Amino acid sequence: MARQTVPVPAAIASFPSHAVAVFSHAVRPLVVAGTLAAWVATAALLLAAEGKPPRAEGVPVTINAGPDWVPLDVDLDIEPGSALDFSNVLPRHAPAGKFGRLIATKQGKFAFENCAVPMRFYGVDLCCTAQYLSRELADRLAERLVRLGYNAVRIHHYERWLVERVPGEMRLRSDTLDQFDYLFAAFKQRGIYVTTDLYVSRLIALADVYEDRSRNAGTGQAKTADRVENWTFENYYNVGAADFGVQDFKMAVYVNDRAYENFQAFARALLDHTNPYTRLRYADDPALASLSLMNEDCPGNFIDGLQGRLRDDWQLAWNRWLAARYPDRHSLAAALGNLADKQDPARGTVPLQSIRGQGPGVITFNAFVADVQWRFFDRTRTFLRDEMRCQTLLTDCNGWTHPVQVQAVRSRFDFVDDHFYVDHPHYLSHVRLPPSRSGNANAVAGGGLGWRDSAFSRLLDKPFTITEFNYCGPGQYRGVGGLMTGALAALQDWDGLWRHVYSYNRENITRPAAMYYFDVAADPLTQAAERAGLCLFLRGDLQPAKHAVAITSTPDALLASATVSRDRAPAWNRLAWLTRVGWRIGDPSPTTEHELPLLFSGGTDPLAASNEKTILDRFAQSGWLPAANRTDLNRNRIQSESGEVTIDAPASTLTVDTICTAGGFAPAGKRIEARAATIDILDTYATVWVSSLDGEPITRSKRLLITHLTDLQNTGTRYGDPNRQLLLDWGRLPHLARAGRATVALRIEHAERAKVYSLAVNGKRTGEVQTSVAEGVMSVPLSVSADGKARMLYEIEVQPNASTD
Repeated sequence: MARQTVPVPAAIASFPSHAVAVFSHAVRPLVVAGTLAAWVATAALLLAAEGKPPRAEGVPVTINAGPDWVPLDVDLDIEPGSALDFSNVLPRHAPAGKFGRLIATKQGKFAFENCAVPMRFYGVDLCCTAQYLSRELADRLAERLVRLGYNAVRIHHYERWLVERVPGEMRLRSDTLDQFDYLFAAFKQRGIYVTTDLYVSRLIALADVYEDRSRNAGTGQAKTADRVENWTFENYYNVGAADFGVQDFKMAVYVNDRAYENFQAFARALLDHTNPYTRLRYADDPALASLSLMNEDCPGNFIDGLQGRLRDDWQLAWNRWLAARYPDRHSLAAALGNLADKQDPARGTVPLQSIRGQGPGVITFNAFVADVQWRFFDRTRTFLRDEMRCQTLLTDCNGWTHPVQVQAVRSRFDFVDDHFYVDHPHYLSHVRLPPSRSGNANAVAGGGLGWRDSAFSRLLDKPFTITEFNYCGPGQYRGVGGLMTGALAALQDWDGLWRHVYSYNRENITRPAAMYYFDVAADPLTQAAERAGLCLFLRGDLQPAKHAVAITSTPDALLASATVSRDRAPAWNRLAWLTRVGWRIGDPSPTTEHELPLLFSGGTDPLAASNEKTILDRFAQSGWLPAANRTDLNRNRIQSESGEVTIDAPASTLTVDTICTAGGFAPAGKRIEARAATIDILDTYATVWVSSLDGEPITRSKRLLITHLTDLQNTGTRYGDPNRQLLLDWGRLPHLARAGRATVALRIEHAERAKVYSLAVNGKRTGEVQTSVAEGVMSVPLSVSADGKARMLYEIEVQPNASTD
């Protein structure tokens, strides 16, 4: 479906991003219905109440080729053997499942049944038609992902194409199932592991859950759910009147037996199916490394908006839970804080509470919601283990609402998963089309704020993954995303990362496409940024912190005797850049000699900001923090305990300094200083780093890759304001890279024998770059603009000495 530009009145452009965020989540239906005036009036009232007038109208900005923006040629397939072919740069084995089933060790790491070495994953998500390909294209994609360095794929938004919608029956389509099977086998053959969710966005008729509902399809997606070519994200939430909304069905599965049976039926059909290309049931295939039960299904995401029959189902479950837990009105009133005479669990008349805020009712309601989540997980695990004989590792609750009670639920999972985004768009019209607003955030200047919270979803005795993350387009600072995410994940010793998303459709796999919010295939800047994360995290260039801060608690303290309900992340979350962090849930909560425990109980608050300095002082007193560590809380500068990562928010600089990868981010005029390289950013903010490609330290490496990332937009990208926060039109090909210059002073052995080549985005050499060498230091000039074309990548090759090498 061709993208269309939706005109945006100046009134919207004048509002700040926080007001637009409120609109996006709460008022968007008014605009979809055509009542834009209602949104403008609502936002104006919101701002007036805060004493914040709307901004003056901004000057529109359009990106076009010129001295500041240079066209970039794109080829999706990596040249075999080139400096960008990471198939042999990173650890890999094939086929996937070679060492048996993936397991979770007692140390909280992934490993395999027949290989005890800890295993990490770095992959991409695939969505929609990008998973239903011809055999030739499936093989081509699998080969490409291997050369890009990935060892995992997350199958996502896939079920609508697999299911043939037959009333009262769960049937998989033979044509799309064959494509699905072949793609899975292609990944497995090449050592790419697969994960997925058992429910993401499959459409379910209301009549399959509520017998009195009509099966007549209404308007919207219900009419075309079985036709691949007609499904787009533009009508993703615009389901027909006869169908469940995607988020509503997740909520129904928790409390309605018929909805749960429908959920089970799909899981049974998929996992019991034998793939003819692997000759294994999916339930038995070790290449299916893990499963999440439902995507982003934390009830707190949606519970405040429940309506109609679904709200009745939840209220019935809530009242039954209260009746079982509180035998008399006195204890019930104490638990809720307020109990009206007409409210009686026996009659189902105690209303649902809010999960947000404080007070006894909120705490009790969060305990109820957590119990619902746990019962769902326990029921499904029993079904998968006993009936389906599926031993695949299981998780759930991967976004977005995380009260502390969820940590008790997660303690029962095989591993913990979460999602995070930087600059996720707020859509102002049809879903996933302009106009949209985002913060266009400089994550470095923000001190890494935005995903530091995710570090506290982790339980230190379980593997931890992020199966969705992105620094979304068209954010101008997204080039730093690979370096920052790889550094944090490695420092924290996480176990898996998946970038969302490689592509939402098959077309973007076959040929270059204009940049979009999420698609890596259509964004060569983000694809280049990935290599930093691959080296730092998957290859292990950056070492995990040796110590940790462990927030300790018990299930009882979080649930039965809870006295507080708040987010699981503490106010001191910036210390995630200093050392490993997470929770330990047990009775008693175990810790190790390398951990600083902070007890979460009724009488203490380990999440308070006042703990920040205490933690730092305790680390210094224990000798865990070297005297030379540059952390300064007053200046908002954090350096990891190993010294390999420094983030200086006021200076807007990030420095990553490891043996095999070194570089960072800085504004124009600033310097990035590492042991093996000194990088000067001359005239445009940039992310620049150098990585060894042969596994040797940078100083001794014979082959290295330098990456220089500024910004990248489409030709004709149009914004409604000079801060580029209001996107009006995506524009078209070709991609345009922001002109910029930097120099890298590289301290390597035999610098006089080194040659430097500029590279195309597929790894082919496009020309030699002239360098200079003085006192063993090679100076490499970097310039995005070269002969009217853009470049971002450089290869260094140290030539052999015929007499000695």
